[in-house]
Amino acid sequence: MEGFSVLHARGNETESGFSYGLVRQLFEYLLASATPEERTVLLAGPAGMAATLFEHADGGVRGGVAVDREHDLLRGLYWMLVNLSQRQPVLVLVDDLHWADEPSLRFLQYIECRLGQHPILCVAVTALVHHGNAPKAEHFITMPSMPAICLDDLSRDGVRDLFSAVLNRDPDPDVVRTLHEATGGNPFFLSELLTEFRRQGEDTPGIGAAARTAPRTLAHALPRWVGLVPPEYRENAHVLARSLAVLCTSGDFAQLASATGLHQDEVTDAASALMDIGLLAQGTPLRFRHSVMRNAVYAHLPNTFRFRAHSSAAKALDRDGAPAEHVAEHLLHAPPSEDRRAVDILVAAGEKALANGNPSAAVAVLRRAMQEKAPDDMLADLLLRLGEAEHRARDPKAVEHLTQAMSLAKTPAARASIALSLSGALSMAMRFGDALDLLRSVHAEVEPHDRQLALRLRSELIKLASLSPNTKPAAEQDLAAIIGADGTENSTSLIRAQQAQAALLNGEPAKKVADLSEDALPSGALVAEPDGGAQASWIAAFCLLCCGRLTQALSILDEALQEAEAKHLQLAAEDIRALRALVNMRRGALGEAEVDALSALKGLGAGSVPALGRPLAVLSLVGVLLHRNQLGAAVEAYERYGIPTHIPQFSIFLPFMIARGQLRIAQGEIESGMGELLRTHELLQEWGARCPAFSPATEAVHALCALGRREEAHAFAEKQLEVARAFGSDREVALALCARARATGGATHLEDLEQAVELFSGTADALDECAALIQYGTALRIAGQPSAARRRLRAASDLADGMGATALSKQARQELAVMGVRVRESARTGVSGLTPREHRVCLLAAEGKRNQEIAHMLFVTVKTVEWHLSQVYRKLGVASRIELRDALGQN
Repeated sequence: MEGFSVLHARGNETESGFSYGLVRQLFEYLLASATPEERTVLLAGPAGMAATLFEHADGGVRGGVAVDREHDLLRGLYWMLVNLSQRQPVLVLVDDLHWADEPSLRFLQYIECRLGQHPILCVAVTALVHHGNAPKAEHFITMPSMPAICLDDLSRDGVRDLFSAVLNRDPDPDVVRTLHEATGGNPFFLSELLTEFRRQGEDTPGIGAAARTAPRTLAHALPRWVGLVPPEYRENAHVLARSLAVLCTSGDFAQLASATGLHQDEVTDAASALMDIGLLAQGTPLRFRHSVMRNAVYAHLPNTFRFRAHSSAAKALDRDGAPAEHVAEHLLHAPPSEDRRAVDILVAAGEKALANGNPSAAVAVLRRAMQEKAPDDMLADLLLRLGEAEHRARDPKAVEHLTQAMSLAKTPAARASIALSLSGALSMAMRFGDALDLLRSVHAEVEPHDRQLALRLRSELIKLASLSPNTKPAAEQDLAAIIGADGTENSTSLIRAQQAQAALLNGEPAKKVADLSEDALPSGALVAEPDGGAQASWIAAFCLLCCGRLTQALSILDEALQEAEAKHLQLAAEDIRALRALVNMRRGALGEAEVDALSALKGLGAGSVPALGRPLAVLSLVGVLLHRNQLGAAVEAYERYGIPTHIPQFSIFLPFMIARGQLRIAQGEIESGMGELLRTHELLQEWGARCPAFSPATEAVHALCALGRREEAHAFAEKQLEVARAFGSDREVALALCARARATGGATHLEDLEQAVELFSGTADALDECAALIQYGTALRIAGQPSAARRRLRAASDLADGMGATALSKQARQELAVMGVRVRESARTGVSGLTPREHRVCLLAAEGKRNQEIAHMLFVTVKTVEWHLSQVYRKLGVASRIELRDALGQN
């Protein structure tokens, strides 16, 4: 330090028995580096009595010092400090005082009451634990003339500041929280973690890195830390610390003794000693006080010790009847033993993971079970369980393992059961032809033996065959044959739902389709095993949506989603959320629609295609963002979740084509976007879908008008109006009327729009109603009816503001402004005062999502989320997320 002569020394376990070891560290370098003149000054006067301590050529002072001589030696050392302070102030720094040798401690005690007379400052640091020479050290720091300062651990703000100083960037608040929890705010641990981040090139570590990173330096510090334990407990304490790093926690001392090979009383003594030094937290279950230390110790254990410890822990836990998932945690990290008992445990753990909605964990333990070389009589069942878990985890290996299970199945019923899962995995891989061939083959085997199972297989066949125009006729024949033979009374819910869907595709009246859909709903649970078993309720809700029964569809989907999530059926829940997103968008509940769409797409990339959910979720998400006037976000969402190039020619993928057409029109590429919409309409015609609810034809009419092709648009609109009236859905008729009005103009134009607005007023389709009001208001303005135009446009503006449909709101306001109407800004408080982005953040926060999760879902930074939440709190007059949920409920 500038302006000070600094003497420093550090206590060390290996030197604690070496007389005056700490004193030698303080003075030896000083004397060795001094010139003869400086040395003479330092040892002048009484200081000369200490010279013999450093005269190694003559033997120096190596052992103890007689009592009569020790006082002279201590006095000489003190005067050396005084002589040094005559030149400039002296700073004496002593670290790890608890390891200081006793003569050196007596020197510090000797000088402590004399320091006030000279410009000498002595600072000593010690751990407040009972080990080594600590009692004497603690006596030293509690003397009246030596004020003791107990340093607190860093607060979260301190952690954030140190992070910023070391990594030269502001950390994410969630990362700060995780670092504080992992290190307890201990500056040494935190510094080592930050240094490790830099070494690994992690300048912006996420929560995972903050929670898992294991600095080698901390692992190397374990022996030194355990060295603070009294000698009689030291060896056992070291074994216990390393074993507990493997176990993570343990509240059963007998079990811990079994896993470590120690006696129970030895475990108790070692645990108490490790608590005394602060390595373990106080109380039970036993655990490391700081998780970063546990991570470091575990990560750098020798493999042989780690394997042995995990194997011992697994045996001890199993012997004591621990749950299978706890035992499996250790088997995952132990080498295979070809033990049938291990297979049983791992399979049970896999079943528990699936039951808890964690298919990835199930895959991990079941793959580990395969390494145990399961007996032949278990192999088929194990492959089936593994394949089903992989299917639910969207792992492409599901096809391979389920195919192997099929080859080992010995009965038609067993093969059929596996085929149902395998067909789902093949469909997810877009191998629909292979799935159909498989189901046909197995159906032929099963039909003579089990009619119910054969019916289940046939319903799956119909579902898959309906996706392609080439196989759809055969599917319709199969469905007609089943219904003709059994009627609908004895058919499964899925068959009855497929009957409703077939009626919808064929363009039969909406009322008939709706009635069939209601009849198809299961009398009991709406969602059943295996995962994806929401098909009947999903199809029924989809048909009701197409028939304009949004409220009924939403009610079914809400109940089905509740069941799916309660049963941890992730794939079923995603499919339901995707359809519910479309329903909510049509209702104008844009925030809810976006949350559902993002939840359905969570964890998916451009290469993963769940059979039902993803296309509808993408269509809904793109629609929501476009209605919120967020074109850039809509493009980014499609690029992330959609199919960018060739879209497979199956009906379930057509929503991708519609979304892409809508995006291109919004980007000004009207010709290209119209081509996508018309091509979708043509594919639906080829597929035999005559229901207008599937088709984007009316959107294509508006695009044709924008390109000036009115005659073509008018002819197309007339045809769509005819189809819509035959179907009998108010929404479809109203959309067709709006399309014809756009293509026609004149008096008929106003009549069509008036009728469309009236039809929409009786539906729940708030978005379409708002668009129709704007179109009607604009037409009235052009026709010279300003009063009626203002009324319609104001209604549209209020409706758009309430939904957060920024694009429609802007359009309505622009039309009012053309008329010279002064447009008031919408309220900026309450739920209606939230911006679209604030509303989305608000909904996700109310669901319990953390800022980091919200940022990931909305493609923004955490700071942006924090800013939006601050605005939400201000506008709603709340101060916490709990109050936020209450405020939303009241609104």
